[in-house]
Amino acid sequence: MADLFCKVSCTYCQDEINGLRVQCCVCPDFETCLQCFSSGAEIGTHRNDHAYKFVDHCAVSIFGGRGTWTGREELQLLDAMEHYGFGNWEFVSRQIETRTAEEVKDEYLRRFLEGNIGKITWTEVANNRPILTEHTVEDKGPLSPTIMSRLPPLDASPEEATQLGYMSRRDDYEREFDMESEQLVSSLQLNTFEDSDIEIALKLAQVDMYIRRLRERARRKRMVRDYQLVAKFFTNQRKNYNKRPLTKDQREFRDRMRVFSQFLTSGEHERLIQSIEKEQELRHRLSELFKYRSLGLTTQDEAIHYEQHAEFQRQQKAKEVKVDQFQNVYLMVFCSGGFILTKFIRIFVIQRYFFLLHFLSLYYSFLQNNYMQ
Repeated sequence: MADLFCKVSCTYCQDEINGLRVQCCVCPDFETCLQCFSSGAEIGTHRNDHAYKFVDHCAVSIFGGRGTWTGREELQLLDAMEHYGFGNWEFVSRQIETRTAEEVKDEYLRRFLEGNIGKITWTEVANNRPILTEHTVEDKGPLSPTIMSRLPPLDASPEEATQLGYMSRRDDYEREFDMESEQLVSSLQLNTFEDSDIEIALKLAQVDMYIRRLRERARRKRMVRDYQLVAKFFTNQRKNYNKRPLTKDQREFRDRMRVFSQFLTSGEHERLIQSIEKEQELRHRLSELFKYRSLGLTTQDEAIHYEQHAEFQRQQKAKEVKVDQFQNVYLMVFCSGGFILTKFIRIFVIQRYFFLLHFLSLYYSFLQNNYMQ
């Protein structure tokens, strides 16, 4: 059994024989491959009419018994298990070609895990396995609401999900963020026996880069769900958007604060914006109160009367400005002897007919109010 799987080479062509070979019954230690035997090769004392027999070292059964696996099948089983890993019985059976997936699973478990080989090898590994110690400090206090709260479901109809390529049951997209990140590890193979320390460190660095890009992908997916960006994409508004319209300053302020949304949840970001807006309102109110105090106003009623009086004065001043403008027009017409008025009428008739009517009505109002005397 020791020399059962030893390497054998052809005596004539010196090539290694991995399968069936021909052994001469007359010449000692004379074995040829099938190609040399079929061509009738002769060398030394060997003649092609000597008695011969076929020998295949992988066709015999290693473990014995009826219906057992041959040596070649056992080697193919171990090679396939090393390549595909434990549990991929269907792929292993395709590589062996002569056994089904159930036979492959039964043979591997019975021979290499639960048999004598498994008892000798796996028992020692299990006994020497390091025991992990729990170092996490138990905290019975309440957790943060941000940690305990679950993300809201993605607000999208089946048609919208299909349009976006979103698979709701898997919470995945047909085209994820940074799709090329898998190229970092797609062709990566780690061989601790042949790779040097520098090569292993380089491959581990590639794996670390890939993990960080996956974390960035997961973070963006959480933001999409937390901020309901899909609903905003299709409806152009947030689901919990304020009912009252925003002013121009508020819209510009929210646009500037949008960059901080990547560090906060949707609720935290909205509370931050509302707090800053409330602070601005309080600052404006404080400046008004300081102004009232400097004017000697100490109660809210006095402040209301002051604002009403200030508004009345502004209206009166606006009326005086209009009257001054009318008087300037009167002086221009009176001093020019009607020439400027005639010129104005000619221009306005050509360009602005309706403005001419309004100008004439103002002119007649001057006459009625004795502004032209």
